[in-house]
Amino acid sequence: MEFYADNKVIVNSLRIKPEYLHELENNLVLYFTSTSRESASIIKEQVKNVNDKNEKSIEAMHKLKEQAKMMKEALLRGNVNEIGVILDYGFEQKRKMAANISNDGIEEVYEAAKAAGATGGKISGAGGGGFMIFYCPGNTRHAVIKTLNGFGGTVKEYSFTKYGLTTWSI
Repeated sequence: MEFYADNKVIVNSLRIKPEYLHELENNLVLYFTSTSRESASIIKEQVKNVNDKNEKSIEAMHKLKEQAKMMKEALLRGNVNEIGVILDYGFEQKRKMAANISNDGIEEVYEAAKAAGATGGKISGAGGGGFMIFYCPGNTRHAVIKTLNGFGGTVKEYSFTKYGLTTWSI
């Protein structure tokens, strides 16, 4: 997605080879921390940092834009194992956007996952708790899952889809 003045947005679909997507899907581990957070206060701090022209926070946001481009290039070129390092770079930047994006518990989980074989990861949404995702190259996913299971959260099953979230009732 490219954003321009006057609310102009251009959406370019990426044509990623199926084998790259399968490898990516296999190597990502989705983890629910089982901790709640109030994302509104984190988002409020991020907005305040931008309005106050907090250089550290604004620079981190620019680097997160750069991260998105790095991911696009890695996926299009089939350099799937670069995703972990790119996620790690992004998580480092995201921490700079607001004080409560991470905390001691999240940092402990993150470092343990990396010690078990993940090459990077991120906290989803505003941060502070909720879901984390880790890139686990090769067969490291099994050791990472075992490690994550020791923290009281839950590893969640998922699969990629072309259609986004789908729900139904009978």
